Amino acid sequence: MKHVIMGIPFTNATKKEFIEDYLTPRLETAEQTTVVTANPEIVMKTRENNAYKQVVQAADYVCPDGIGIIYAAKMMKQPLKERIPGIEVVDALLHLAEEKGYSCYFLGAEQSVNERAVAQIKKTFPKLKVAGNHHGFFDIDDRSLAERVAATDPDIVFVAVGAPKQELWIAKYKHLFHKGLFMGVGGSFDVYAGAAKRAPEIWMKLNLEWLYRIVIQPSRVFRIFTSLRFMFLIAIGQGKKD
Repeated sequence: MKHVIMGIPFTNATKKEFIEDYLTPRLETAEQTTVVTANPEIVMKTRENNAYKQVVQAADYVCPDGIGIIYAAKMMKQPLKERIPGIEVVDALLHLAEEKGYSCYFLGAEQSVNERAVAQIKKTFPKLKVAGNHHGFFDIDDRSLAERVAATDPDIVFVAVGAPKQELWIAKYKHLFHKGLFMGVGGSFDVYAGAAKRAPEIWMKLNLEWLYRIVIQPSRVFRIFTSLRFMFLIAIGQGKKD
C-alpha cells in the first residue's frame, strides 16, 4: 500500500518488510527495480522540477527517509509504519548481496571517497562481488559511462551523486541494463569512506539526526527552511494536492 504526499507515493512498510518482502523477491527474479529514498527536501524539489517529479512518481518504491515525511503522514491521517533511512537500506542490501552472491556497482562521490568507500565495504563484506566503481563527476548526458556500467552486468547499482541527478541518471539509462536494482544513495559513500558520520544512536532514537547534521555541519542550516516550508504546506492542506 502506498500513501501519497504532495503527489509522491510512499511505500508503507517497516524497514524489515521493505527488504524482505519487497526488494528480496525482485532481486531473486532479477526484476529491474528503482528505489528512491525521499525526505522533505526531495519532495520539495519535485514541486519545482516536473521532469524530476515524474521520475520519482515512476519509481517502483519511494521510501520515507526523513522524519519530516513521517510527521507529514501523521498530520494527513495516513501514518506510515516507520522511517526507512537510505543508508540502512544500503547496508541491508550489502548484507544480502554478500549472502546471495549479487554483484554491486558503486557510482558517485569524489574519486578518493569512492575508492575509500569501496575499500571499506570490501573489508566489511569480504565475499561481496564488486562489479565496478566510478566517481560521480560526470555529465549526465555521457551515455558511454552508462554503457560501461551496464557492461559489468551488476545486480545492484548504487548511485551517489545527489538529488535530482542520481534519480534522473537512473531513469535515463536503466533501459541499457537487462536487470538490476537501482538506488540513489546521496552521501552514503561519504559515510562508508569515513568522510562523514551518522548521528550517535541516542540522537537517532530521538529522531534528531537532522539536528546532529547541522551541529557538525552548520552550512546545512539553510536546508531547514526547505523542511519548514514543507511542513507549513502540509499544515495548510497542500499534502493531498499536486
